[in-house]
Amino acid sequence: MKSIFTIVLSLLMFGIHAQTIPNGDFENWEIRDHFKLDGWFSPSQNVERTTDAKVGKYALKLSNTYSASSNGTKGYVRNLDYSNRKALNGFAFGGEALSLSFWSKHDLAAGDTARIYIVFREKGTYRGKVDFRFTGSTNNEFVNYKVPLEWNGIKSCDTAWLYLYSYIKNKVEGDGYVIFDDVHFENIGERLPDITNADFENWTNVGVEFPSTWRSIDLRQYDRYTSFLSSQSTFKLSGDLAHTGEYSLMVKNYQSGTSARYGYAYIGTEDNDYYTRSFPVSDSFHYLQGYYKYIPDGEDTARVQYRTWEGSRSRSNDYISLTEAQEWTFFAMPIDYYANESLPDSAAIMIYSSFNDTIRGFNSALHLDNLELVMEPTPLTLGVKEIAHKVKFYPNPTEKKVHISTEVYFDACIVRDVLGQIVLSSSHTKDLDVSNLKNGIYYLTVLSGSEAIANHKIIKIAGI
Repeated sequence: MKSIFTIVLSLLMFGIHAQTIPNGDFENWEIRDHFKLDGWFSPSQNVERTTDAKVGKYALKLSNTYSASSNGTKGYVRNLDYSNRKALNGFAFGGEALSLSFWSKHDLAAGDTARIYIVFREKGTYRGKVDFRFTGSTNNEFVNYKVPLEWNGIKSCDTAWLYLYSYIKNKVEGDGYVIFDDVHFENIGERLPDITNADFENWTNVGVEFPSTWRSIDLRQYDRYTSFLSSQSTFKLSGDLAHTGEYSLMVKNYQSGTSARYGYAYIGTEDNDYYTRSFPVSDSFHYLQGYYKYIPDGEDTARVQYRTWEGSRSRSNDYISLTEAQEWTFFAMPIDYYANESLPDSAAIMIYSSFNDTIRGFNSALHLDNLELVMEPTPLTLGVKEIAHKVKFYPNPTEKKVHISTEVYFDACIVRDVLGQIVLSSSHTKDLDVSNLKNGIYYLTVLSGSEAIANHKIIKIAGI
């Protein structure tokens, strides 16, 4: 039987040396939360869910944002969607009420005025209104308002259109906010049936989902403007849609007005991270490899681009164009360094759903999985995939040990960190002690001889 030292040494000598791209298997995802008020129409900006509530768990917060170069922005919601009244056309209301009641906490700049405005209609005919405006500050306290309804002679209606604003003029005078809670009608002290979600308890998270350590055009749009692309560009695909593991990434073209634009994603947390050193690398790897599918809409081509630096000096800038592939396909892009002695210490990577002078389709989509830096192309073999499903690892996350459950004999296992460095190795054992490793993500490889028969990501967390 080979010693563990011999196995590890042979792995290093024969080109197994590799470095996983940070979250290049796209197993870890996050979401930039954005909660949309159910049953109401609103813009993305300046409208938010708040736990600073008078009644229940949540309330509605509308904000004013001052701008010296423009009119600024305001917050508003209404229970009417002018572009789709079949979906949202007010609140069914019988018209017996005498007053409107609601709670408010607000701190408005001098000159700014908040408003709650309600229009009552019967079979499309105007019947009455509430138009209540307020200014100033409540000094961080909730105040209850009761406002009489103004009827146009006949106290009868079938629909109420509600509008809530953080200001009513064209220009915002300064930063400020207003919180609304528990908006309802009363009749001589009697509370009438609730207006749909006017207690502001029901919200849906429609935020941007993105792979951890990566940044996408969807995320940039939200972070910069608190708004969304007209059609989503970055998707988490799961189950059978992934090449290996639980998830894969899909980036597709999106629609901007009447034009198609390419979607993109790159490693980093800032807008310019593609142009800077985004993640560390441990060697002058010869290839960037992975698996892809590409379904073009027309004659589009996708692109994966990889750049390296040594200190502040650029050392390479390469890309590969990916053409149509309906099934998962292996690719290996050669890395061409500017100088033979290059030893880069950092890199950046960016992927595009299409990349040519004219983007031809709205739906071109690039699927990616298992991105890795290697010395020689090393596609996953069918044999490894067939055996791997018989190998189980638990607990995961773990604090002290990982148990390897398998009926297949193995000689050894090794653990690499995210830079591809071997941090732990062990001869044949089904209980791997990881207690001395730092908290973080590691990659465990099970070996039969010098052949990898299973690979798995493990998470070390102390105190679980």
